[in-house]
Amino acid sequence: MPQTRLAEIRNNRLSKLAKLRSLNINPYPAKFSKTFITISKARSEHGEVSVVGRLWRFREHGNVVFADLRDSSGQIQLLFQKNNIPDRFPLLKLFDVGDFIGVTGKIMITQSGEITVDVTSFELLSKSIRPLPDDWHGLKDEEERYRRRYLDLLLDDRLPRLFRQKTEFWDSVRNFLKAKGFLEVETPVLENVFGGADAAPFITHHNALDIDLYLRISMGELWQKRLMVAGFEKTFEIGRQFRNEGLSREHLQDYTQMEFYWAYADFEDSMALVEEMYKAVAERTFGKLEFDIYGHHVNLNQAWPKIDYTRTILEKTGRDIRQMDDARKIDELWKEVRKTISGPAFLVGHPVAVSPLAKRQAQNPGFVERYQVIIAGSELGNGYSELNDPIDQAARFSRQQALRDNGDAEAQMYDKDFVEALEYGMPPVSGFGVSERLFSFLADKPSRECVLFPLLRPDSATSKQDFSQKSVIVINPDLPPWQIMNTSGHIASFLGNKMRQPFDSGSHFSTKDGVNLPRNSQYPIVTLTASKTELKMLMDQVRSTDLLYIGYIPEMMDTTNDKKLAEMISGKTDNEIIYAGIGIFGPKDKVDLLTGKFPLWK
Repeated sequence: MPQTRLAEIRNNRLSKLAKLRSLNINPYPAKFSKTFITISKARSEHGEVSVVGRLWRFREHGNVVFADLRDSSGQIQLLFQKNNIPDRFPLLKLFDVGDFIGVTGKIMITQSGEITVDVTSFELLSKSIRPLPDDWHGLKDEEERYRRRYLDLLLDDRLPRLFRQKTEFWDSVRNFLKAKGFLEVETPVLENVFGGADAAPFITHHNALDIDLYLRISMGELWQKRLMVAGFEKTFEIGRQFRNEGLSREHLQDYTQMEFYWAYADFEDSMALVEEMYKAVAERTFGKLEFDIYGHHVNLNQAWPKIDYTRTILEKTGRDIRQMDDARKIDELWKEVRKTISGPAFLVGHPVAVSPLAKRQAQNPGFVERYQVIIAGSELGNGYSELNDPIDQAARFSRQQALRDNGDAEAQMYDKDFVEALEYGMPPVSGFGVSERLFSFLADKPSRECVLFPLLRPDSATSKQDFSQKSVIVINPDLPPWQIMNTSGHIASFLGNKMRQPFDSGSHFSTKDGVNLPRNSQYPIVTLTASKTELKMLMDQVRSTDLLYIGYIPEMMDTTNDKKLAEMISGKTDNEIIYAGIGIFGPKDKVDLLTGKFPLWK
């Protein structure tokens, strides 16, 4: 909606608000004065009812007004007749779609068969100042939908159903584990040493203790293992964890995760339990076991096969990871391979290099007792036979810390206290974790769509496109193609780097399937053409302005050594300098005055 139209509507509603107050009507009372029932229940009642909700439609017909009223359970039609409420009927002129009201009246059926409340009394419960987007064709932009998620939820009936499903998802996980004898626990969110996964953490500061702390990157893995040392045998936690990583269709920075730990069980026991749990949770949440996810058809209702990490990569790529020692490159190779696997399947046989917390295989100590659940080309669950050898754990922590000291921000820290706990003895333990990514996959939706309020930049921090300023790149079209590309790239890079204003117009655009594409410059960028002589004259003119500019010369393409370049330029007079291209940034009118005569690059 144009801002002028929105302001007009808002001012009109503010006038109505003032009128209501002048009539001694409180537009924001604490509650409805009547005992009421839900709209869904009212629809099956006879006689008099009281209901509350938001006005959704409002249709005036002289001495009769029809309206629709919605609450979280449903919708019902209201009929206001002047004959029934003669003294209060004029107040309806002060009501708008979006207002909350409470009404009392008799249930009736109209000639068209519509269940209706024939209103005999009504009360305003909350006056809305802004019009609902439905009045002006809804929210279309993805960022606006997320920024005003409350409206998105209000206007799209599918979203509330999605989040009720998500609640059922976690309830079914919780109930399944409790039925198996697991105890739900709570472990610290703030940690001195982060661990339990390979991920970059968020850092915060504790004022009272005057120490920096990390927000946890795993669901209390090292804490739940301490509980195994303490004698607990089956524990789990469901809660938020935080990873300071990039956004994608599959990844969020803060999200809900479940992890369980099971004493005297190994990864084989854990796999059997997880397969049973996934099937039960899917059936309870979605009422089915077959899903179409991102182009993969997935049938959970079967015995899940095991696939070997090394053999699968070798078959798909011809690369033998046993000849590789770089854990990051091994992991990147696997991430490409996994996209081809529909699953469900258990990936097993991981090398020690990519599994610093898992127990080694007894017969093949270069590999570990670990599994990952593979569904629709992604990892949707991760489990181990947990490492309980304190000497081995200390050595692996040392290697991880060395990687971290050499710049790997995702490598794990050395946790001295945890190693000490292991030295007191931890029984054989199997652990497993799964995040809300599983829910979003089964729902076949991007992860951000399955979050009530996705993290966004503050509105004030989001750059807006500014058409009052522009960048212009003017290039000699007679240059060889590679020099044209080189000139354009260097000029654009210089201008973007030197601008004092924010360069981009926001975080990203998103495709229909949830892939994020970085946004463009917030300023128009135009490429023009000019001859060598014209470029020389343009440079003489732009030097006398306060615009940001750069002249790019062929010598800059001959060497990347600034010392040599300085020598080459110092040997020429200004008149001898030839320009391959010139870049200019500044107010549109000033830039156009200098460059308006040059034709567009075609």
